This record gives sequence, C-alpha cells and structure tokens, in this order.
Amino acid sequence: MMAAALGRNPWSDRQAQDSESHAPQAVTLWSGSRDHPFSAMRIALISNSLPPEDGTGGAQAYVADLAVSLADRHDVLVLSGARATELPGVGTMRLPGLRRLFPTEPALTKAAWHLRDQWMPSVHMAVRRHLRSFRPDVVHTHEPQGLSAAPFSAIARAGTAHVHTVHDLNLLCVRVTMTRGSEPCSGSEIDCWLQRAVRIPLLKKQLQRLISPSDYYRELHVRRGIVAAERALTIRQGAKSGCARQRNSSDSPCVGMLGALAPHKGLRTLLRAFATAPASWRLQVAGSGPEEHEVARAAAADSRITFYGSVDGTVKEAFLDRLDALVIPSEWEENAPLVAAEAAVRGIPAVVSNRGGLPEIPEAEVFVARDARSLRDALAALVGPGGRLAEASSRLLARREAFLWDTHVAQVEEVLEEASGEVRDGVGESSSLAEARS
Repeated sequence: MMAAALGRNPWSDRQAQDSESHAPQAVTLWSGSRDHPFSAMRIALISNSLPPEDGTGGAQAYVADLAVSLADRHDVLVLSGARATELPGVGTMRLPGLRRLFPTEPALTKAAWHLRDQWMPSVHMAVRRHLRSFRPDVVHTHEPQGLSAAPFSAIARAGTAHVHTVHDLNLLCVRVTMTRGSEPCSGSEIDCWLQRAVRIPLLKKQLQRLISPSDYYRELHVRRGIVAAERALTIRQGAKSGCARQRNSSDSPCVGMLGALAPHKGLRTLLRAFATAPASWRLQVAGSGPEEHEVARAAAADSRITFYGSVDGTVKEAFLDRLDALVIPSEWEENAPLVAAEAAVRGIPAVVSNRGGLPEIPEAEVFVARDARSLRDALAALVGPGGRLAEASSRLLARREAFLWDTHVAQVEEVLEEASGEVRDGVGESSSLAEARS
C-alpha cells in the first residue's frame, strides 16, 4: 500500500484562523506585543564564529544580522571565535576558541576535540575580561560549540542578565543533531552525557530566558530540566523581505531544496521521490555539502532536475522566485530553519518531514521522514492537480508581516529588555546571583 502523507499541520490552521488577531497562539508562549518604546541597552552577543569564516552556517549568520539590527538602537559587542570580522556599527572581539573540526577527521581526534570543548579556562577568562570592560546590561548567547561551556560560567560569575537562543541540540548532544551515523539516537552515549553534565549546570547558574525558534525545541529543553517552562519562549524565525507573489497551480510546478547537502538533510529521499514524479514537474536544488555529487549525478541523468551549487544575493533571490514549493526533507530533529521563513515571506509553501519542529511551519504539508512515497504524496497534495497551493500561498502572503526579520528582531529585543530589567530590579534572580547577594 502506498504510504500516505501526514497532511496539513494543525499549528498552521490555528494561526490562519487567528491571522487578524494579536492574541498569542495556544502552542506559542510569545505574543510579540508591546506598548512602549525600547530603552537603549548595552548588549553583548556570544557566538562560536561569524561569517565569512569557513564552516559558518545559519546560526552564525543569524548572530551577525541580529547584531547589526540591534546596533540601530543599542550599543552592541559581539564576542566570537572568528579571526577577523567587521560588522557595521558593531564592536567585535575574538575569543580563543577551538579550531574547526572536520567530519572526516579520525575518531580519536574528534574525541579529544570534544573533551577540550567541555570547559576552556582561556575562554572563561577572556569572556570575563570583555564583560568587565563592556559592562553589558544583558548577554545573549548562541552556538557554544568550539567555545565550550566557558561563556556560561563567565556570565554566571559576572551576574549579568543572560538570554540563550538554541539553534541546535548542542546542550544535549556533541554532534548537535541527536543522530549517530544518520540514525536518530537518544543522546545516551557517554560523550553526550558528559556534555550535558557540564553545559547544563553552568547555563542554569545564570539564565533569565531561553529562546527557541520552535515549540519542539523549547519543550525538549524544558523537559530536560534546562529551564523552567515560564522562562522558555518560542520566537519564530524572521527573514528579510524578498520578492513576494501568489503561487498558483500549474501543469509544470517547480519544487526545490535549498541548504546543506548532507546525509541528515534528506536529499536522497527527495531524489527518490522525484524520480517517480510526473514528467512535467521540475526540481531545482541549491547548496553545498558532502552529497553534492548525488545531485550532480541526478541532474545529469534527469533533465527535469537542475543543480545550482551555492547561491546568494540576486542568484538566491531568482532561485526562490522560480519555486512553487520548498522541500525540507530533514531526517534529524530539525529546529526551525531560516529557509522556511525566507520562503514564507515570498508566499512559498513548504513540504516538510515530520521531524523536530518542522511540522510547526505555517501552511506546511507534512510527510514521514525517509519515506519517498510519503514525500511524493505530500508534494502531490500541495502542487498536484486539485492541490492546495494557491490557498496556502494566499494565506502566507496575508500573514507576511509575521515572518519578516524586523518583526523577529523586535520580539527578541523585548525579551532582552525584560531579562535586563529583572536582574537590575532583583526580580527572578538565578542561583549564582542570589548567592552573591546573600
């Protein structure tokens, strides 16, 4: 029997019904409403790296963009392991982090690298020194891998307000994906246990808020005891404005995948699904990674498939403009990829696997991860004859403002201000600060 697609996700249905309301969604702790202007703050952001360093990805690009946006109204300093990065209006300082670890390195080398990545005294001292000098009102931490848990201990020692955004599962898993050999795992291995034993207690010493782009990640971190439920918030990803237009059904729909081309991203499942798609359908793929050769080989054998390699700027905009639907076929517990927001602001619905926070994406058609038949059925339900492409695209465009970068930044900004105010006023102090005052 042909596997059926899982169908529409209920989160997007609820959001569509409330599209004209400013009331908070039932499954999201963040309402995004405010009734007063922001006060100027001194904000320190900490990230393991920044673009254009080799190996940087979405989390690092996010930090760079956020820093520049916050600098319009605040005094911003970014501490990172990047060698040399200039951000307009933003101060940057380098931390003595670890070098980049490559997937092909020997197992013993990887083990030694991850052991060093538990707690690095040099990073702890550097962060403390920069915090004493800059005197921030709030510190916003991001991806810690390569910096160890040392930023957390330094922030706790300083007693500064602290907000942490989870981009992946680094607090729980040394591989950050909760997978081993492309297979989902429970994170019960000894190396993951050690990482949790070090990172979580140090983070909890001084943490006013934890931000997650998905309910799935927020709830996972609450269940693991990292943060109390009332201090964990879901703030959806935001994307910069692009070419928005209505997508409508056609005889030759164009679907695409944009991002890392790695085993856990589900590229092979997409290629298997598309092999049996109607002859008039088109598939375009952009990105880079170890499975580039898979796409190139498929494109050489099937004229319906086009591989663009890495894209950016106007080339990326043109790539997205050609799409009728975006496919995110991940096979790991994905959080909330930025590309989904980039598609939404352009009116492009998504077809996503049922892993992690992906089913929460508005107007998404959901399929069973690693199941090519289920993916093909989901694609047909969205872009095939009688599919709901036009309806889904129209709903996304009607709520476009909710997916924009400026909306996202304003929501983060308010959380940073609230955290700063709590510590300043002595409300909801964390354990380390309360002990220091006693």
